[in-house]
Formats: sequence, structure tokens, C-alpha cells
Amino acid sequence: MGDPVKASITIERLEPTRANVLIEAIYSSYGDSYDHAWVYDIEAVTARLENQTMVSFIACAPDGQVVGHTGLLRDSNKDPVGESGLAVVHPDWRGNNLFPTLKSRLAQWCKEEGVLGMYSEATAAHPYSQVANIHLGATETGFLLGYIPTEVSYKKIDTKKTSQRLSVALFWLATSELPTRTSYPPTWHQDVIDKLYEHNDLTRSISPGVESIKGITSLLATERADDHNDAFITVLRQGSDLMNAIGHETATLKSEGYNAIYLDFELSDPATGVLPIEIHDELGFFFGGIIPEAKDGDVLRFQHLHQANVDIQDISTASDFGQELLEYVFERKRLAPNSGQD
Repeated sequence: MGDPVKASITIERLEPTRANVLIEAIYSSYGDSYDHAWVYDIEAVTARLENQTMVSFIACAPDGQVVGHTGLLRDSNKDPVGESGLAVVHPDWRGNNLFPTLKSRLAQWCKEEGVLGMYSEATAAHPYSQVANIHLGATETGFLLGYIPTEVSYKKIDTKKTSQRLSVALFWLATSELPTRTSYPPTWHQDVIDKLYEHNDLTRSISPGVESIKGITSLLATERADDHNDAFITVLRQGSDLMNAIGHETATLKSEGYNAIYLDFELSDPATGVLPIEIHDELGFFFGGIIPEAKDGDVLRFQHLHQANVDIQDISTASDFGQELLEYVFERKRLAPNSGQD
């Protein structure tokens, strides 16, 4: 027999005219502590639903009450991959498999629309979101330490009590057939990247990359996420001044008080294969993970913590592979100079 509770739930597409539903769902689970300020702004939510940079599905109880939500977030509605996020289940309805039901419907929509896949950031304050992702067929690709501000709270969920910033596990779920790509991982992280490709069933041809990047000026783009107190540096072009460019940008962000700084490289760029290990040894950026298919190929993400300590004992995992990956991240953090204390 089927689950009578699950059978009584209906899954619907969230239309722009009902943008308030998402805001109410966020309040029901997080109060005013959710770490993206825009989800409390009805105009911002409506705009994302209208231009389809957010595609949302909601779970409705028999009386019409909205008891769950999940969505796909993209910079453009033409992007081939997106972030699965804003997963919310009303505290009174947890334990009824609403999250996997909603995410399965979202994955079905991605398949129908030709979206290659979804990546997600599952809180590591507890294992439940990670377990649900694994049951859906998603696989770990990394851990971002100190990603979530301390102020975020989870109603009626037991979490590891900590005064430190919270971390997330990165997950990937393919929803369409993926292309075979050439990847240029730096030699000093090639082993773990090979393991991630195998674990995520990603077909990649590994190449050593270019021999030199002399005579080219680096180009960086920085996004400041003030609601997280995080910053993201994307390397658009690598040049002979790469170390100086990253060092200068990092110093600026630290002077502005950002607690977590993430640094992204395209693994489809041959120059990434010869990244200097001094990015870790001198600048203190340590391994975070990969994001498949994010930029016409995969993205390699490093991380650096500033006045933000994290403890491995405060971070939950949901699989043996996840635990192994987390330990690798912390070992690289331990060897990186000044990450967390400076």
C-alpha cells in the first residue's frame, strides 16, 4: 500500500502571483534567520519567478496549506545547470518525505527542459539533507567551510550546537546526458579530483595543461554576498601576475571584514593545469570541491577563512565518501597558512 500521507500531498508549480507563499514557507522554518535576504522581499521573489531565474515547486496539504518548497536558481533562464535550493519543509510536516518528493519533481522538470543537472549546498549542521540528496541519486563534490552565518537557525531540527559559522556539503545530480569534456586539474589536487569524477560518474579526459602563462594579465571578477558575509572571486583569465592579483583582491576583502572567501577556476582552462601551489602555501586557499558543468565545464573551488574558525566535529556527513572528502578538506586547511585565524 502507498503512504497515505504522501498520497494526500499535491505538488504544484509556484506561479509569480503567489510569491508570498515562499516567504511564508521560509518564515515557518527559519523565522527571520534565513541566510538570503532577498527571499523576504516579495518583489525580488516575484521577479525571479517571472523571468524564470527561479523555477519553484510547492507541496500542498489537503486543506491547501503550503507545507514544502524547493526551487532551481540560475543566473539566466538559459543556463544549462542550476542550483537546487530554498528547500523548505514546514516543521509539522517533516518526516513525510516531502523534500525528496519535491526535488524529484524539480529533477523531472530539468530533464524535460534539457537542463544538464543541479548542484546544491546541503547544510552540514545535521545529516538529514545530505541523506535525502544521496537517496535521490545526488553525490558529494566538496565541502564549503564556514559558508553559512552563525545566526541561521533550523526550527525543530537537532543540530550540532556551535557558535561557529556553519558549513555545507556540495552535491551534484545529473538530469540529462552529459558531454565528455577535457579537464586540466592542477597536479597537487589531481588525485582527489579524479576520485570526484569517478564518484560522480563524470567522463573527463585529463590533460596536463599549458606550460606557461607569461605575458598575459589576469582578470578577476568578485561577487560580495553580504547576507552571508562571504565573497566569491572568479578567475576569468589567468596571467603571469595571477598570484599578485589574487593576493591583492584577497587582502581587500579581508580588510572589508568578509569571513569566507571562495576562489573559482575553470577546469576547462588549460592554464588551470599549471596553477602554482603557492595559492595554497602562501595565500592560504585550500581545496573546497568541484561544481560540474558550471562554466561550459567544471569549476574548481578553493576557500579561505578570515577570523572564522570551524571544527570538523561540528560538521555532519552522510556517507563514507563524504567523510573521506571532508577529512581531505580539513587536512588541506590545516596545512594552509593563516586560514581561519588571520
